[in-house]
Order: sequence, then C-alpha cells, then structure tokens
Amino acid sequence: MVKSILYSFVVTILLLSFSIPSTAAIFEEEVSLEQLIEQIDYFSQKTFAQGEALELLYKANELYPENDEILWRISRTYADSAEVLQHKPEQDEDTILGLYETARDYADRAIEVNPTSSMAFTRRAIATGQIALYRGIWSAVSLVKETREAIERAVELDNENSIAHFVLARSHAEVSQRPRIIRGPLGLGWANINRALDHFDIAIALRPDYIRYRLDAARAFIREKEYDRAEELLTNVADLPKNSQLDDMYREQALELLEEVRSR
Repeated sequence: MVKSILYSFVVTILLLSFSIPSTAAIFEEEVSLEQLIEQIDYFSQKTFAQGEALELLYKANELYPENDEILWRISRTYADSAEVLQHKPEQDEDTILGLYETARDYADRAIEVNPTSSMAFTRRAIATGQIALYRGIWSAVSLVKETREAIERAVELDNENSIAHFVLARSHAEVSQRPRIIRGPLGLGWANINRALDHFDIAIALRPDYIRYRLDAARAFIREKEYDRAEELLTNVADLPKNSQLDDMYREQALELLEEVRSR
C-alpha cells in the first residue's frame, strides 16, 4: 500500500513538473539558505513545478537539517500536489490522503523545531483540515478541533498571515453550515458565519490579488444574502494574476458566480 502511494506520488510529481532547468545547477557552487528558499518558492509558487521544488527541498534539508522554513515548505509542496490531484478527472483517494498525511507529518516536524512558526501551524491546519474533509468532518470531529487549534495558533503568532486568516474563515464557514444545536454537543459550537466573514475580509485585505480568497468569501457572503459584497469581491477577478496552479479554474468559477449574482 505504502509503495503504491509513493509510486503514484512520484508519477504525479513528474506530470505536474514543467520543463525547466535541472536543480543540479543550483548546487554547482555554495548557496545560502536564503538563496535556496528563494529558488524553492520560485519553483513552487511561480512556475508550479512541484517536482523541482521537492527535489530542491530534500537537498536543502540535507544541507540544513531540521530547519522549520524547509520543513513547512515540504509540507506545502505535498499539500499543493494533493490539491491539484483532487481536481483531476481520475482521482486516487488513497494517494491524495497519503499526500496530505505526509504534509501533516512535515508540518508537525516544523512545529517541533520552531513552536513559534506561524506558517508551520498554518500548514498543519491545512493538511489536517483536508484529511478531515476526506474522512467526513462529522465523523472526524477530533481532526476538525485539531485544525481549529492549529490555525488559531497561527493567527495568534502572526496576525498578518493571510493564509491563516483564510483557513480560519473556511473552518468557521464549513462547520457553521449545520445548526448549532446539532454541532454543539460535538464540541463544534464555536463555528460562526460572522467570524468567517470577518476573517475572509482580513485575508483579502492582506492579499487582495488572491482569487481563491475572493471566491470562497463571495460564496460565504451569498449564503448570508450579502449580494452586493459578493459582487464587489468578484468584479475584478478577471484582471487578477495567477498565484496558484488552480487559479484558472478558480477564476472561471468566480466569473460564473459573478454572473449569477448580477442576474438576481
């Protein structure tokens, strides 16, 4: 089973990678940790070549072992690859779940190294939350609670962490869809749609160019019948840059949602 997951992951990474120069050239001369991280982020966040990013991350981890900046980025790479796989026509749920579990393991290692790293807690919350969604949040209540604890800690450590605010907003929005009288006895009575809207606004204020933030926020505002705010969030989506490998899909969904809002 483990071998199958690892093999599927290797194949997936190769498929996700773009045709770009080999990372071997980066190590032909001595490089600093800052230089490595800059190149890793370029591969992971600009060209979306997760295979190249992961190769470089593992080499960086050999040079700078037990470094939280490297460890949470490894977590991010696994989680980003899993997210892309989720939107493929043919999904292998075992592989996707395995990637998220690996992402959580690396986030936990980053937290052990640096318990004050906001991004390490953010990556743990993202991976744990996705595992909970795959298992069904109402049958994985402990994972939902772990997600909340991790993401609230991330916000506490860095109130300008836009990803943390976004994940916290999504947590409130997702869990609050069921009546409090049902979720209260499960220990999920904390979820509140108004808090979700507040954290969506903060995330967008911090990173107004993120399409995903605006799309999910608009859906939450529509749920509360705040159509003007939803339209405001979606109006300029067509002009925003591509910040993730899935942004083309998110942009299309946002524009379709904008049409629905305007046709009301």
